[in-house]
Amino acid sequence: MKRWIYIAIATALLAGCEVIGENERLIPTAVDIDAAGKAHVLIEYTGFRCVNCPKAAEVAESLHQAYGEQLIVVAMHPASNPFTQGVAEYDYTSPAADIYYSDMGGNATTPFPTGNLNMQRDADGYLHDYTLWPTMLAAVAGEKASVFVHPEATYNESTHQVTVRTTCYAEQPYDGQLLLWLVEDSIQGAQLMPDGTVSTQYYHRHVLRQALTEPYGQTMAFAVQPATHELQFALPEQYDLTHCSIVALVLNTNTAEIINARQTPIQ
Repeated sequence: MKRWIYIAIATALLAGCEVIGENERLIPTAVDIDAAGKAHVLIEYTGFRCVNCPKAAEVAESLHQAYGEQLIVVAMHPASNPFTQGVAEYDYTSPAADIYYSDMGGNATTPFPTGNLNMQRDADGYLHDYTLWPTMLAAVAGEKASVFVHPEATYNESTHQVTVRTTCYAEQPYDGQLLLWLVEDSIQGAQLMPDGTVSTQYYHRHVLRQALTEPYGQTMAFAVQPATHELQFALPEQYDLTHCSIVALVLNTNTAEIINARQTPIQ
């Protein structure tokens, strides 16, 4: 099912993530609502000194393959856990990962691997063993979305800047948080394997590099009339552009639960 919507496009690049004014030029754009759907986010807490983390990564990847665009996997390496520490050249940590990890009850002694779905909290807390992930996802798969995000990301070779344009709208007005993550995939490096050996040919998947907004996003009003937000940042030269993507998330303002998300490569 398709319907025409009007997306406000800014005529100048903004320094931050701002709502575009109603008097800006309007461009008619077709959006496939059914294809937009609801995507769930599996947060995988992992580290290269964790012997069982490759097993968890396999579970996450199998779920990603099974659910397609309905599931976004993001691997986080919190510096506060010793499983992520030890060799400077293999630093996959990010400040945002530590914030989420701490807020979800993780600390230096929390066993790895562990994970969370949509930043949800239940009777057992935030963090769950990887063997529970398939059951957790099956329980929420097929849920309908009422708030939508559509990110697009482009790279300027001359300025080394990435421009992220995120179109946001809702079936009914909704006050929430818009959060943007920079994720890098397939980073080759060391990993302690289940048999106790160290592989230097291991590919770390879906690694959170940084939160581009505040860690829990920017407060905004999602309206039936779509609005496009724009944000620019410099892509660090050590990141592989061809493996980088943007994850746009909508969070519930009160609970910080992720209620929808979308991922797009940087073009």
